[in-house]
Order: sequence, then C-alpha cells, then structure tokens
Amino acid sequence: MKLFKAKKGVIIPGKKDDTAKLATVSYTSPEYVYIPLSVKGNDFEVLVKPGDKVKLGQKIAVRKTGVPLVKHATVSGEVVGTERKNHRTGLPYVCIKIKNDFQDETLTFTPIDFEKATKNELIDRIEEAGIVGLGGAGFPTHAKYRGAENIDTVILNGAECEPYLTSDYRVMIEDTFHVVNGLRILMKTAQAEKGIIVLKQGYKEAYEALVKECAQYDNLQVFLVPNQYPAGWERQVVYRTLKRRYEKYPYECGVIVNNISTAVAVSEAITEGKPLVERVITVGGEGVIKPGNYRVRIGTLASELIKQAGGIAKDLGDVRIIAGGPMMGVAQKNDDFVITRALTGILVLLGEHKYEVPHKKPVGDVLLDVLHFSEHDPRFFIRDEQPCVRCGSCVFNCPAGLQPTLLRDAALAKDEVRLGKLDVMECIDCGTCAYVCPSHILINDAIRRGKTYYQVKVKNTK
Repeated sequence: MKLFKAKKGVIIPGKKDDTAKLATVSYTSPEYVYIPLSVKGNDFEVLVKPGDKVKLGQKIAVRKTGVPLVKHATVSGEVVGTERKNHRTGLPYVCIKIKNDFQDETLTFTPIDFEKATKNELIDRIEEAGIVGLGGAGFPTHAKYRGAENIDTVILNGAECEPYLTSDYRVMIEDTFHVVNGLRILMKTAQAEKGIIVLKQGYKEAYEALVKECAQYDNLQVFLVPNQYPAGWERQVVYRTLKRRYEKYPYECGVIVNNISTAVAVSEAITEGKPLVERVITVGGEGVIKPGNYRVRIGTLASELIKQAGGIAKDLGDVRIIAGGPMMGVAQKNDDFVITRALTGILVLLGEHKYEVPHKKPVGDVLLDVLHFSEHDPRFFIRDEQPCVRCGSCVFNCPAGLQPTLLRDAALAKDEVRLGKLDVMECIDCGTCAYVCPSHILINDAIRRGKTYYQVKVKNTK
C-alpha cells in the first residue's frame, strides 16, 4: 500500500573527490582468476576441465536453466578446477579457477558492422559476449532486448548516486566514444528513435565530453538530474527524463534503461568482437591508502585489488569492507571475495569504536563530543537502536512511497499477508529509511529479510 508518489530523494555527502579526478589505472595481471558460476554451480554447463589451456575471451561455461548466460576466461592460462569463493552477495559461489600465464593470448574476435546488422544479430552477439547490467543488477542485457517491442527511447543511466563511487564518471570521460556508440547500437537493437544519457549535476567534465560527442547526432540528448539519492533509481530516471510511469518494467512505457558501463561493453562487443572480461570499479573509502578507479579482470580477488590500491591503513584499527556502495552494498567478513561483472566498487571504511567518556573532562565538552561527532570521526561510537519515535521520516523520505516502519514490523512478525498488503516487493533496498532514522534503526535490513521470507512463502503456496 503506497501513500505518496516517489519523492525526489535526500542529500547525502558524495565523498567522490578522492577518486573522481584520478585517471583509471589498469590491473589486469592477477595470479589467479575465479569465474563465479552460482551457489550450487550445477545450473551451468562447464565447457573446460582441469588441465585445459584457455585463451583470453574463451567461452568456458553456459547457464543451462533460466535466462542464458555465458561465462568467459578473463586471462589466458590453465584451468585448475573449481573452487568455492565468496561472492559480492556474501554467499560462497562455485568458481572456475584459472592460473594466469601472463601472456594474454587472445582469441580472434570478429567485429560486426552494426549499421548493416539485424536486430537478432546484435542481440546474439550481446548474448555471446556475456554482457550483463554493470550498474549492480547483473541482469543479462540480451534478455531486455530479445522480446522488446514498441520501444521509442533508450536511456543510459550514469547518475551514479551512491557516495564514493565514481567508476561510471571516469568511464564517461575516458571512453566517451564507446558510451555514445554503445547507445546508438542499443537504439538500433531496440529499434528506438531517441537516446538519452543521464548523469548528475556536478559531473561537469563528463557532461561536456558527452555533449560534444553527441552533437553530431540529432536524436541523442544529455540530461542532468539533481545531486540527490537515489536519483539513479530506474523509475526516477524514466520519470525525470520523459515524465512517464510504469508498474514493473520500463518497457511498459516504451523505454529501456541500461548502465553507462554496459553500453561501453556493448560497443566493444560489436565493434571489436570483445566479450566482457574486465570492468572499471572504484576502490575507495577512508581505510584504503590509494583510492582510485581500476580496470580489472573479472574474477580477480578483492584482496589483490586492495593491495594494488596501497592496502589498508594499519593505524586505523578495525575497518569495514563493503562490496558496492555504502547505501546498497553488502558488508563483507574480509577481503577474500571475487570481483564480479556487476560489482561497481569496493569500499574500506573505518570501523566502529566504543566511545569512552574521558576522565577529568567537563560534562559540557563530553556532550558536545557526542552531539557533534561525524560518521567517520575516530571517536565514532556504536549507536544502539532506540525505540521508534513515530516521526515518520522513513515514510516521508521513502522514494518508493512505502511505509518502512510498518514493513519492518511485518517482517519481524513474519506476517506474509501484511507484507503483501504493504507492497514489500516494491522496496528497492536503497537504505534511505535507515539513513534518515533518528533512532538508528536498521529498517532496511529487516525489510530485506522480510522480502526474502515473503518470496519463499509465496513460492511455496503456488
């Protein structure tokens, strides 16, 4: 049950300055790569066996169930076998382990002239290249276009509204041609007449580069959205640019939305024949010595990339490692997890510290310390959840127009009927409710568990 229309969002400190102005650094020589399949792994047909020699870009696995998905070798070398490694979701995935021979012996890739290619030829190449949504969702891109009809607009989403993350920003500056060319290819694939590139206000250098590149095409537009969170949410992007609404998917109103980096991967797959074997991700946060953006091979261990970024500062004590952004990312137990195609960043943030009341300090000074702490202040103390004060901040600020506090109660009570009535599946896991809560209640964590419970209960009752 929704109460309000989607709100514009909240202002969150961007914390992007440490990485936004730095050129992307390539790290494409890990000792091993671990190509993740799935938790069980039996839904993939593995095309290689231990001892096989593989080339960079060689197809090594294909998903047998559900939406087809192709996996490729991201280095040349020898297949060691399969091994479980932690995924960005925190779950242990079955992975194909490949030992790098550091030769980067590459398959011969055949480009396609997209101007002359048919829709199905373009979609088939996108599927063979293993391209998925690189903004975090990871949904196979070819599936968006396979049955798409009556699409008039393709939107590239470069809003990148999460703090710290700047990988899309650097891609828009450094790979401007591929961004625009990828958009044109996707427009041809969807048979759409119009293309829009969306980015945030404040992304001045990227905006200027894109406007210059798009100037030669009459049907392309660069659109700025406010510097708010979650301005990059698909529904908000579609509404801000075209004033259109939809129930479940953008194609219902004639639109397809893709991430900026996805468009680059599409352009490289068509014009160069290159499968998706690497991506740009942000390594940031106060806990890492050299924050930056890195072009990295899929399957590289996060620990190796953090090491390339100078490692974790030793004088900070405990740190928190997050796969993704601070709002929607997943906290990790350690840095031993795999970089996947949909991973946008790795953050090393300061850990929580108990606040100890200093002796011989005036009470007034202690109160000022407590009231004016900053989130990443060394004095940052553990904030225990307090009782809900019914202020309504979570309801007022929910971009999906939901009632987070009631959803939390229903989730904790495991009441699937109430969860259904309150539209739990409409929650986008943005974390805004927890961010604005004055009682420090982790509302989104409870709702996320409620979504999982609801899905299981609904599935079992069908």
